[in-house]
Amino acid sequence: MSVYDPLRQKLETIQGASLCLSFADLEAILGKPLPVSAYKFTAWWGNNCKVGHAQTLAWLRAGFKARSVSLKNHTVEFHRVDKSRSGNRQSGTV
Repeated sequence: MSVYDPLRQKLETIQGASLCLSFADLEAILGKPLPVSAYKFTAWWGNNCKVGHAQTLAWLRAGFKARSVSLKNHTVEFHRVDKSRSGNRQSGTV
C-alpha cells in the first residue's frame, strides 16, 4: 500500500476532465504533509512513470496527469488522460 493511495482513490471518483487542488487539499486527502520537495521542485510533480515515484504512479493509475503546478500558489491541476470519463473541470473540495 502506498502513502499516495488516498489520492489515487480520490481521483478515481472525479467525473470531470480536470481537478485543481491546493497543496493543503492534498495533505488533507493524504492525512499527512507533502514532502518538502513537493513545495520546492516542479520535478516532484512530473508524470514520468519510468522513474517510478509513488506519487506519480498514484495519479497515473487513476487516469490523470499533473499539470499547471504553481509552487508560488501551492496548487496543482490534475487533467484526465482517459477522456471517456471527462466532463467539466472541478475545483477541489475535500
